[in-house]
Amino acid sequence: MADRRQWTQEEKDALITILQDIVVIGGRSDNGSFRPGTYDQVVLKLREKIIGINITAKHVQNKMKRLKDKFSAAYDMQNTSGFGWDDARKCVIVDSPEILEEYLKKHPNKNYVANKPFLAYERLANVFGKDRATGSMAESAADVNEEEGEFTFVI
Repeated sequence: MADRRQWTQEEKDALITILQDIVVIGGRSDNGSFRPGTYDQVVLKLREKIIGINITAKHVQNKMKRLKDKFSAAYDMQNTSGFGWDDARKCVIVDSPEILEEYLKKHPNKNYVANKPFLAYERLANVFGKDRATGSMAESAADVNEEEGEFTFVI
């Protein structure tokens, strides 16, 4: 794959900072996705921050997808029984090897492994966190009707 590139730590840090800034100024649509033109905007800002960087919108799009996949995997693990977050080591931890083994059977294509440091996780939570549906606010029709003082089962 000729278009693949290796990102330096400086480039990744700059990318995440730029994405955080875009989120702060409202550069995401109501559905949580980035607005059209975001990749081109990021390329311009990266070229301002890192002189001589050879990067395209496609590189940015691919890197953002990989970062989001990694963030999502770590997020999902943390929200699974038997997993947690170690703030000192900046990684997802797991209670036992058996729990991890069972999890990996159900989620074989995850892009993050427990107990491996993920230093950018908290910064990425600001960028991608709103994309994660938790179901915590979900209500059934019966719940809504019950809150209104009546309980009817709606099909």
